[in-house]
Amino acid sequence: MSGTDDDRLIPEVRSPRFRRFFAGYAGRLISRRFHGVRLMHGSREVLESIGSGRTPAITLFTHASWWDPLAGLMLWNRFMHERDAFLPMERDQLERFRFFRRLGTFGIDPDDPASLERMRDHVLDRFAERPTSLLGLTPQGRFTDPRSSIRLRPGAAAIAAALPEPPTVATVAIEYVFWQDARPEMLVSAEACEAPTVGTTAGWHRRMSEAFTATTERLASAAMSRDPDAFELVAGGAARINPVMDAWLRLRGRSGGIRASRRDPTGASG
Repeated sequence: MSGTDDDRLIPEVRSPRFRRFFAGYAGRLISRRFHGVRLMHGSREVLESIGSGRTPAITLFTHASWWDPLAGLMLWNRFMHERDAFLPMERDQLERFRFFRRLGTFGIDPDDPASLERMRDHVLDRFAERPTSLLGLTPQGRFTDPRSSIRLRPGAAAIAAALPEPPTVATVAIEYVFWQDARPEMLVSAEACEAPTVGTTAGWHRRMSEAFTATTERLASAAMSRDPDAFELVAGGAARINPVMDAWLRLRGRSGGIRASRRDPTGASG
């Protein structure tokens, strides 16, 4: 496998057992901290299709929060665990948290002009060695508000263009919002990104940018509608006030949830 400390790329370490253990921990932590994890309808099929594929795959994630890597691990563990996943991380951060290498993380220096070529060569070597691997990327390259204009770095497109055959690509948007509960909701939308007609770096970059924009806009619209029926609940979702009050309300045959009233355009309450 390419990449050494001398060329400013720290290679990942394969440890499937540790990755599954840590992914399970991530899922339990998310279940405790979030009221619900909700997938937009159709997202499960996209993620499961990625998981069952046998050719190189790339998932492009939004990057709005500290929670993003844990959310990605949870989604991988639920829907894509048959894939051997790997992903880049800033070299300086990976040197501080070296156990991330065992999760499949490799380190690059984003300020080094040569890092794009090194990352591309490393990923291509990995796909040649294990064609069913899954590359996870946050192509915006930094923390970005989920409703900001999409500006992708060229790494994902350069990798897709360099592969002998078009990879399977999906765009995944994640938002963390407060609705009726004291804890936030984790909202996820996943959509397939079709290969461009001309598979150049420029062609892939344009197609990925368009797909990423469409995915984030659809999720933003669903989040602002505050309609749980637009989503499939995959974790949590039980409305509660606090354990004592919840128990008392259940004894009285009532729910502890706080329901938001909806109004139609005519002004009638729903």
